[in-house]
Amino acid sequence: MRFRNILFYAFISTILLSSGKTHAQTEIKEIRNKPVVKDIIVSGNTYFSRAKIVDQMFTQKNKFYNFLKRKKLNARRLVVDGLAIDSLYHINGFLEGKTEMDYKVENGKAVVEVKISEGKQSKLGQVKFTGGLEKLASAVEGILRKEEQGKPYNPVEIKELTFEIRTIYANSGYPYVEVETQTQNREDKSIIDVEYRIQPGEKVFFGEVNCEGLKFTHPNIAKREIVFKKGETYSRDKIIYSQQRIYETRLFNYISLDVKNFEKKPLNPDFNLRLVEKKPNYVRFHWGLAQNQQQDLSLDFLGEWGNGNLFGTGRKLSFTAYTSWVIVTKLKNVNNRLSLNYTEPWFLGVRLPLLLDVYYEPGIKSVFQEDYHIQSWGGDVTFLKEFGRYTRVWWGFGYQRVTIFGVPKDQQDKFLKEMGINVRRMLNLSVERDTRDNPLIPLRGAFTQISSEYVGGFLGGQNNLIKFVISWNRYNPLSHKKKLDILATRFKLGYAEELTSKDYVPTFDRFYLGGASTIRGYAENSMGPKDKDGQPLGAKIILIGNIELRRELFWKFGYTIFADGGNGWLSSKEMTIPSIRISCGAGIQFFTPIGPLRLDYGQRVKLGGDEKGGRFHLSILYVF
Repeated sequence: MRFRNILFYAFISTILLSSGKTHAQTEIKEIRNKPVVKDIIVSGNTYFSRAKIVDQMFTQKNKFYNFLKRKKLNARRLVVDGLAIDSLYHINGFLEGKTEMDYKVENGKAVVEVKISEGKQSKLGQVKFTGGLEKLASAVEGILRKEEQGKPYNPVEIKELTFEIRTIYANSGYPYVEVETQTQNREDKSIIDVEYRIQPGEKVFFGEVNCEGLKFTHPNIAKREIVFKKGETYSRDKIIYSQQRIYETRLFNYISLDVKNFEKKPLNPDFNLRLVEKKPNYVRFHWGLAQNQQQDLSLDFLGEWGNGNLFGTGRKLSFTAYTSWVIVTKLKNVNNRLSLNYTEPWFLGVRLPLLLDVYYEPGIKSVFQEDYHIQSWGGDVTFLKEFGRYTRVWWGFGYQRVTIFGVPKDQQDKFLKEMGINVRRMLNLSVERDTRDNPLIPLRGAFTQISSEYVGGFLGGQNNLIKFVISWNRYNPLSHKKKLDILATRFKLGYAEELTSKDYVPTFDRFYLGGASTIRGYAENSMGPKDKDGQPLGAKIILIGNIELRRELFWKFGYTIFADGGNGWLSSKEMTIPSIRISCGAGIQFFTPIGPLRLDYGQRVKLGGDEKGGRFHLSILYVF
């Protein structure tokens, strides 16, 4: 992340801030045998600390833990380091700031010298705009309010606001808008006024869209994802959103939507939709580490055959075979599943995907109650509706036939209501809003999920209950840089209740908590109500709260400091402050292409109980 920022600021410094040339650009020479960096000496700095300046640099001091990949001097990168430090000063108002980079080699080790001349700091004065369209004036004013008078003058932000103004006009039909920036110095350059001069240009409308590169797919399958029509007002956002929708069909490896005849038809240009298709038929085999709600770490295997573009219509059909095994505490098969899946992306001509799933799960020991085996088969019909770019809603109907068998004779009284065959008919509704920037390693945003399930009742069947879960995750960055330095929080509430006093919530419908994905420091599924033998019964109400500080460590490692709390109960009367269980701890993560592999240790905190000790947890992906 640091190097990416360095390259960006170096580019800005070179192109926009020509006054920021460094001594490093002309005088530093590379040496053949790169020495280890012993120290970095910074002088001339008063506004920024040494740590802040060194943090901008790619070159870093070698530490004892860098034995796998030692930090060696690369003289050419010192040029980039000088530009990055210059940029740090320039974007904070020191427009004449200059950095000289040099190094000395002593006893085969390098000492890097950073000499800074800060100059005078300039502050932002009055910010205004002239020209433009009256109907877009309020939108432009809203953008300019971001610039507060008296803060350090930042030429990069001025350029960014210019782009935002152009975007407003481009999304309103004026892609040829010209925005000129005029600056005026006051009080010996200590204050700089900024004026944006806007010339909107002529209004533009969309022309026709032509498809290229299709062999398997009917052109209308791609074109129906385009959100604009011929004759509509031009919008840059609509072009980008159309490409995203086409990509989400998963039919194509490459997508581009570009103007076709800009010079001939500048006011109503046509567009070329260039596509490279995926092959419809496929066979896949996947294996890898996974995390689920009930286990620390599992090894999953998945085989799949399918057609992702039936008859060129975008419909999908697949058959999958899946198995999952716990591999940490003991080797145990926790899930097997055979399923046939069908997807209708546009149901009845409306962008309302219909998902059909028919499955069979052979009998294995229950993850929650090892006293019996559970086997099921059934099917689900689900509709998916998207509202904007962040919100999705699922609703549908499910049928399930669950068979409970293998209960020991001394346990049959305990599971009498569950033994035999349970026919379940259910209605499902889920709402999800996801504004995270990255689902695997989120640095900002939030994730909210509300799911509900109505089983039995007027639908019929042996089980009659209602169940819902609310989960809210928030990721707050603690640094302005795009790096892992965030405070992550989660709140989760689950509730299950029988529809009448004569009904019963089966143990496999209840909530189980404790472990790597809920409350660390406790064994998997060990918390909540227990029977007289100390075995978990499952809860009908759960409350979970988590808070984590997540930061980078070095190389591909990161660390977390966390606190977890909550518990499970059979009724609201049992929910008391003393019954809340809390754990605290720390963890280390190794970042892989499929997400962080983490090792956590949770220490149980004594609160209203006699719990002592702690527990290690090995899993993949963050807890939330």
